[in-house]
Amino acid sequence: MEFIIKGLVIESLIGSEPKPVSAFTPSATKALSMGGAFTAVADDPTSVFWNPAGLTQLGSFGMDISLSVSGENMENFSDLYELYKALENQDYKAAEEIARKEFPMPMSLEPTINLEVTFAHHLAISGAAQMEFKVEKFEFHDELSPYVEIQDMETGLVPIYLSLASGFPKFPLKIGLNVKYIQGIRRSSHFKLLSTGDKEEIDLEKISNAQPITSFDLGVLYTPKDSKLTYGLMMEDIFEPTMEFPEMENSDLESLFLPRKINLGVAFRGIPRVTLAADVHNIISNDRTFHTGGEIDLSLLKLRVGLDN
Repeated sequence: MEFIIKGLVIESLIGSEPKPVSAFTPSATKALSMGGAFTAVADDPTSVFWNPAGLTQLGSFGMDISLSVSGENMENFSDLYELYKALENQDYKAAEEIARKEFPMPMSLEPTINLEVTFAHHLAISGAAQMEFKVEKFEFHDELSPYVEIQDMETGLVPIYLSLASGFPKFPLKIGLNVKYIQGIRRSSHFKLLSTGDKEEIDLEKISNAQPITSFDLGVLYTPKDSKLTYGLMMEDIFEPTMEFPEMENSDLESLFLPRKINLGVAFRGIPRVTLAADVHNIISNDRTFHTGGEIDLSLLKLRVGLDN
């Protein structure tokens, strides 16, 4: 049995444009440390999130646990913590200095944990839990009784994956399919943080459980005969389902649309123990991104480097 516990990967999108809406941001230490250039590599149990066709490259049994944290403008969460501490300690001067800062919006934090279990070399069952903490408004109001206006939202997603993959003996093509059952919950709040440290609601806090949905991913790996190159294709959320949050009254929060996402990749394995890869993600949208990465396998030590835009 192969049991791997992967470390914590921090992917900071400080100062970047907002990420496209997606049901789930995949974790995976190897993939993220290679800059996300993993569509044509897909050679560990986390391939179910990047290209399920990669299950055909695995052994008889494997287990993988991955934890990652991503987000936008994450460094500003420390200022929010300092603001609460200043108010708690009744240090109103320090609290006002922090509150008067200009915070780029939105701020978000997305911790994700994955568990993948592979059976044989064509079947896997995987689960994940992801929570997005997002602050959409943080404004200081300098009035007779100063306060900070905060509008935030938390969305939790729990996708369960059943993944199947198969190859063709007479043709160098491998295909994988994910069937995903996704549950979700969302909470929104809009309140004033008073100089006394108390909270005063502007809008009532809302909590809504989503109606579970089913979605599908398709992955392909193709290695031409006598070639050192492998080409990969991943199509996520093929039928573009929408997750509904019926208790949310704000039209911007009552649904989560899962757009179709297509990634292309190429991997080169012409040098022993070395893998080089490049990906283009979201090729059918204006939010496409480019990723490159590499790995040197020294048996007990694996050196990886990655870059994305």
